Amino acid sequence: MALSSSIACPLSLPLSCSNTTTVEDLCCFEYPGGTVLQTQFWDYDPATGPSDKWTVHGLWPDNCDGTYEQYCDKSMEVSNVSAIIQAHDSALLAEMQTYWKDYQGDDESLWEHEFNKHGTCYSTLKPTCGNLGENNENVYQYFRIAMNLYSKLPTYDWLAEAGIVPTNDKTYTKDEIISALKSKSGAEPYIGCNSDNAIDEVWYFYHLQGSLLGEDFVAIDTLTSSKSCSSTGIKYVPKSSNTVTPASPSSTGYVKLTGQNGCLIKNGKWYVSGTCATYTLTQLSTGSYTLKSKAGWCTIDSKTLHCGSDVSSPFEFEFDIDSQILVANGGTQFSAANVPTGTEQVEVTQGEGAVNFELQWNSWDC
Repeated sequence: MALSSSIACPLSLPLSCSNTTTVEDLCCFEYPGGTVLQTQFWDYDPATGPSDKWTVHGLWPDNCDGTYEQYCDKSMEVSNVSAIIQAHDSALLAEMQTYWKDYQGDDESLWEHEFNKHGTCYSTLKPTCGNLGENNENVYQYFRIAMNLYSKLPTYDWLAEAGIVPTNDKTYTKDEIISALKSKSGAEPYIGCNSDNAIDEVWYFYHLQGSLLGEDFVAIDTLTSSKSCSSTGIKYVPKSSNTVTPASPSSTGYVKLTGQNGCLIKNGKWYVSGTCATYTLTQLSTGSYTLKSKAGWCTIDSKTLHCGSDVSSPFEFEFDIDSQILVANGGTQFSAANVPTGTEQVEVTQGEGAVNFELQWNSWDC
């Protein structure tokens, strides 16, 4: 589909993430999320979607350095995706119901999550761009474009052509899988594995020429290391198999600061003179994680970590299973203004500062 005639964009705009000067018209240039990811799931236990297809995870606008924003514009959030898509294109809704699946069976919740967390961060989908604010046109376009790009990335077929098929009888190497997908997609994707070293995610990376509506994607190599998968022995489990039981979706433990004494107390601050607070780390059906203490949910507000009863929408972390490190917006770096002394409680902020560290999960369920 061509760019809407209500948005006139110059042809001379630079590729996203390649500009050397500021581009003023963010309806025609994607910023700050100039790296677009089309992400796919391989859910096998419980199985979702057709047995010979990977399913859609989302369409994400990451920043040029591999970090990302989330829930960028509350005024754009929606709670009725299926009704919006049905009103625009019933065939698209049927396609989503087949290939954009939630492993817990709540597809609508997954769709709302993906648009509200990621779709609201596209500058070129703002309601003020052309007619995108009319009848939830921007919501429809997000899902239409996501499905259209997904249809051009047949992960299952590409792997099968290289002799890589779901089986319980053999394993594969990381190089085999990445090479097969790179030869077809034109760039190296990210592959993700679960704690059983079974592949369960693929992310394809792109830069974008012009607005997202133009769908002019230029493939680039992954900005994220595929370190969750071992070099060898990677399982590709058939969807019909129930031989692997997924790990518990939540666990209790405490949060340490790497290279430092002390830990987080229940309000999310750093403390060195008392007992570590108990936190609950919960995995969502989307793969993200939330953190909660006895004080309440945790969020990152203006770069500062805070946990309390006043938090109604918890921050969604990623989690590196191997290192047990919490990841926020694609980055692991946290910091503080100083090392606390005595009974001092020091705020923890995202990004670099005077005292740098990572937040490491320590489970009490072991």
